[in-house]
Amino acid sequence: MPWDSLLYLLLLLSAGLIVPGPNNVTCTVHAVVHGKKSNVPLIAGMALGFMSIHFVCGFAVDSFDEEGPFGVAINIIGSLFMFLIAFLILYLGRSERIQDFPEEIPKLGFKTGVFMQFVNGKEWAMVFMLMAKFLNDFGGGIVGITTISLITTSGGIVAMIIWSNLGEKIKSKANEPRVVKKAFTILGTLMLLLATLITLRGL
Repeated sequence: MPWDSLLYLLLLLSAGLIVPGPNNVTCTVHAVVHGKKSNVPLIAGMALGFMSIHFVCGFAVDSFDEEGPFGVAINIIGSLFMFLIAFLILYLGRSERIQDFPEEIPKLGFKTGVFMQFVNGKEWAMVFMLMAKFLNDFGGGIVGITTISLITTSGGIVAMIIWSNLGEKIKSKANEPRVVKKAFTILGTLMLLLATLITLRGL
């Protein structure tokens, strides 16, 4: 067992529990609007999409060049995706019709959860990095891809459940519009800050 590699992955998962990334923030906002139970199919879709990306990256890792056209493209797409989510959440936080959100914002389901992973360029870049760094440490091939995928996806699911519970707590204050608006503004600002930092780091 490559204990140092496993420790690195576990530290990465720990960071994922507290970082307001696209999946975590989406789960929080969706739980605020529709309740945490509505996140079950969304999280299932996110998990399947995330695992699928692991297998694509695992099989293609030898041909991936972070400085090449594909690497640059997925980083640009990832940045745009994160900025879009941040601005949407900030817009919701500024809306005067916050009490109407459950009627105006449709529920996100399984397909949306899967789709979000495939348009999240930063996620592609991260998984390619993990595969390039650790695939051989975990046995290579199908075994290595599956092991890394199970470890990271399990951590991701735990994180999304925790953030969904946060959304449920905010939802309990739905009769206080200022509380919900403040929560959305904070989430959107954190997301915007994260997107900016990641984008600057990639330049």
